[in-house]
Amino acid sequence: MSTRSAALLTIPILTVSLLSPVLLSLPACSAAAEQCYEPTLDAAQCDPASVEFSLASTNPYYPLIVGSAVVLEGMDGDEFIRVERVVLPDTEVVAGVETHVLEHKEFVDGELHELARNFYVEAADGTVCYFGEDVDFYEGGAVANHDGTWRAGQDGAKPGIIMPATPAAGQAYFQESAPGEAIDQGQVEGYAAMNIGGQDYDAVLTVLDINPLDGCDEPEPKRYVPGIGEVGDVAVVLMEFTPGTP
Repeated sequence: MSTRSAALLTIPILTVSLLSPVLLSLPACSAAAEQCYEPTLDAAQCDPASVEFSLASTNPYYPLIVGSAVVLEGMDGDEFIRVERVVLPDTEVVAGVETHVLEHKEFVDGELHELARNFYVEAADGTVCYFGEDVDFYEGGAVANHDGTWRAGQDGAKPGIIMPATPAAGQAYFQESAPGEAIDQGQVEGYAAMNIGGQDYDAVLTVLDINPLDGCDEPEPKRYVPGIGEVGDVAVVLMEFTPGTP
């Protein structure tokens, strides 16, 4: 997942109706922590030793359809951010499981900043599981580091949940479980009708992402739309969508 820090810029949204309100709370901490949310969903739902997986895509909030692509743009402070995400035709075997490869590119002021290959697959119950990512961070046009790289089954890392089968307000879970490298968590805030990037959407799902390694006081809201997937965060919003071919 991107390590870009959250900006103070808020997604331009107009909330028309809140469908599933919930009171959320975070521990009062700013230093690194082992977790920020008390998990309500067990990451064992993505355990390759006991769960069946499929390359089929049935979860509307995180479609894994080959060719499906989004472009998100916006400002992070005084920097222009462009994010390109596409489900590639490639697959990758991670921890013995064949996964989809979602390519994530992030540009800052027109220069490539991050290139990541994310490994996702859907469990039989519709949960979308996260099996890791290969990450290249760039500086001056050259690869500078691979911070955030992890794979399930290596160095104690385990698959996480990137999208519950049936998201419900208050659900909390580990998205990544790679000790010392990536232990991101998500908590479902709820659904609302919103205007994102000038387009009206119903039942927009908001998930509050947080990285306990950075502390627990600044969760990053991410928005998801059925049939599209991720459509925005604190800095970028959906500008283009290309449907894939089932």
